[in-house]
Amino acid sequence: MKTINRELMERVHRREAMGGKYPGIPELDMKMAMRFIQAIHHFHRVPILMEQYFQKMGLSKARFLVMIQLFIRDEGKGIGISDICQVYNVSSATLTGVADTLEKEGLITRKHSEKDRRKVNLQLTEAGWDFMRRFLPAHFSNVKKIMEQYSVEEQKLLADLLDKLSGKLTELVEDEELTIPEKGETV
Repeated sequence: MKTINRELMERVHRREAMGGKYPGIPELDMKMAMRFIQAIHHFHRVPILMEQYFQKMGLSKARFLVMIQLFIRDEGKGIGISDICQVYNVSSATLTGVADTLEKEGLITRKHSEKDRRKVNLQLTEAGWDFMRRFLPAHFSNVKKIMEQYSVEEQKLLADLLDKLSGKLTELVEDEELTIPEKGETV
């Protein structure tokens, strides 16, 4: 990976980092560390590239995520903002801003729930349905161009590995015994 300076990583490993000012990490598995840093690099780049992709397609990623949920799940009564928030683990304030934009564009409408007037449901408008009917064939054609380079087994492996990594990172973040640098240490 060109963005990672292998020499610097080796210096960290040998305790020579920063001219000997900081202790090295002798137990560092260089290959594992490099692969993890490479993964972090890609996890940073992919959302940026996805946002650029959706902008070229006439949407933002956030607007697409709301619209695809409405397209797939709406059975005529709309979907609650809180229901969509749970799918993507985002705040209702974030989703409300996205919904405001989609409503201004005429792609969705808000409707109070018949059962609970406090609950607001989102629905695609006819223009929203038309947009998705035009958007999805082009989008899935592009998805195919990305995914056809992988065999079915590789596609499954990719999804499984990402799920496994995400699960382990979630466990680590929620771990009460997470290793955290002592106060005053340089991170």
